[in-house]
Amino acid sequence: MESTAYEELCRVFVAEKVGLAVEDIRSVKIPNPNRPNLPQFSHQIDLYWEFSGELAVYLNIANAKWRGSDKVDQPDVLLLQQVRTDTGSHKAFMLTNGGFTAGAIAAAQHHGIALHVVVPAPGLAESLTGSREVIRERILALSAKSPKLYSHTMHTRGVDFVQGRTPEVTARPMPGLQTRVQSVPMTRAPAGIPAGGTHGGGGSPTGPSPLPGPQGAGGVPGGIVTRVGGGFTRRG
Repeated sequence: MESTAYEELCRVFVAEKVGLAVEDIRSVKIPNPNRPNLPQFSHQIDLYWEFSGELAVYLNIANAKWRGSDKVDQPDVLLLQQVRTDTGSHKAFMLTNGGFTAGAIAAAQHHGIALHVVVPAPGLAESLTGSREVIRERILALSAKSPKLYSHTMHTRGVDFVQGRTPEVTARPMPGLQTRVQSVPMTRAPAGIPAGGTHGGGGSPTGPSPLPGPQGAGGVPGGIVTRVGGGFTRRG
């Protein structure tokens, strides 16, 4: 099967799986973000489609790789991740007929890329010849008669951090709060100054400004904050 025919088969595959019309799964060129004094280039995207929700539009790209016998390897997945970053796409898919190496699967799990094996039905490749448009019409005509144009195996959907398991979401407790107020030793109030009173910076007495706190031992109010020389401490 030629790469063009495989791309058209994957276009029909994506349209069926996501519930869109085939013409909504487009092949596009997306310009790379332009940097001053550097040449401009574009990314060739095999398959591109959008999901429009109430709150946002989600952009998806897919690379359809036809392989004779080799599997898709880690560099192919890492390149797709770079294209995903450059184009601002939310989700990236790698579609192939030949499978994936362990390195490719590891990279896909790390970057959240979906991996799918789409294998054409026996004898289909020989009937898909001609231009892209002719091949697409041929696939659509065949799919109307028989839904078994391909077999499909999913390796990862892009969120399977541990293969074969759904990641668990665990609530994290809030960290404990710590005060950074410097503690100053409590001193006995000089004669003539009410208990809990303080001296200002110039030595003149000031009135008490207690803040009620929990009861201390023996029923004496504890946790009363007073100012002594600019610091804060607790009495009791």
